[in-house]
Amino acid sequence: MVLIRKKLVTVAQATKVTNGKNNAKKFIVVHETDNTNAGADADAHARLQINGNSRDASWHWQVDENEAVQSFEHFWACWAAGTFTGNNQGIHVEICVNRDGDFNKALQNAASLVAKIMKEENIPISKVVQHNYFSGKNCPRNIRAGKVSWSTFLQMVSNANSVQPEKPITDSKKYRIQTGTYSDRKVAESVVDVLKTRFGWIAYVEQDRNNFRVKTGTFAGIAAAQNAVNKIKTARLAQVTYILEA
Repeated sequence: MVLIRKKLVTVAQATKVTNGKNNAKKFIVVHETDNTNAGADADAHARLQINGNSRDASWHWQVDENEAVQSFEHFWACWAAGTFTGNNQGIHVEICVNRDGDFNKALQNAASLVAKIMKEENIPISKVVQHNYFSGKNCPRNIRAGKVSWSTFLQMVSNANSVQPEKPITDSKKYRIQTGTYSDRKVAESVVDVLKTRFGWIAYVEQDRNNFRVKTGTFAGIAAAQNAVNKIKTARLAQVTYILEA
């Protein structure tokens, strides 16, 4: 069962990038982000939406190998399908394709998410479609290229629907990430800049005697905090990291 997390955009932001609260919810539309940059995972795309997407686009869910993050409630008619009908009748799921991620695991999580939405919204598998179905765009690109066939993905959805879902675990604690020390403040500030620009996190430098540490804003739940640590280490921003209760 995929880990589910909500990071909803504000109502004010939603009204700017949707057709309003009139989604008929007849289809589940599967996309790929087409963003292969390292770090362009579900959390990064959720932060892009919550911080105000520079494009005239919006989607309900983003999913990677670790989690599925919801940006919009399903009643919002998001701008993702490329057609009026697709936007006003679809629940849109973006699968991350970042090069430092596990695409096959992201597909499994996407299938689990789609199965969950089908049950919640009473949508049949015949209405689970590709972005291409509405606009003709070559999306989801990797699935359409046969990396994993569409029929295989739909079978994954069917298999996920037959599995009894686990009871979700709620972790309401808040955590921060703190790095080990840097001897040069400029190095620490460059790490902060990456955390802000690439990952969209709140981050700042704290002085520790003659050295400097980087500390982030808060993450909800230990799983999100551990995922943040993994991203820092994958990007080689710090050799030592600590998870602290906020």
